[in-house]
Amino acid sequence: MLQARVSEVLEALPRGREASPPGERFRRDVLAARAQGRQAASWHEWAAIREQVLSRAGWRCQACGVRRRLDVHHVVKRSQGGSDFDLDRLVALCRWCHDQTDAPYDRGRLVVTPLGAGQFTFEVVARARPGTPAARIPAFAHVGKNSALQR
Repeated sequence: MLQARVSEVLEALPRGREASPPGERFRRDVLAARAQGRQAASWHEWAAIREQVLSRAGWRCQACGVRRRLDVHHVVKRSQGGSDFDLDRLVALCRWCHDQTDAPYDRGRLVVTPLGAGQFTFEVVARARPGTPAARIPAFAHVGKNSALQR
């Protein structure tokens, strides 16, 4: 499949012009199609930023309090103007809570609001489909020990 795509790209090049190596041209085409956000941190910078965010959170999910499979979530996506370097908009979430930040609203979406100084509020927003009884709207079911959502 990759070879077919490379062939298509090479065929599209104007004749009489020196072609760049197939892999380089393909990478440029793919990168051009990506969203243009802020500059990403290098691997080493991201490792340090991740360590700082997780340490600030006490190595716990800031939404439910569990200590396993932690991710760092961008409250404002880089493609929408967020930054890897704005620590007040980076939150430590377990994998399950992180997945809920992009969940459909009819299933219940975890909405994270930054308060500043590494503090956040968490709210589950659910919208029922037309004709769905209110009792059928799913609730946020993943609750760990010492959960911020239990309060």
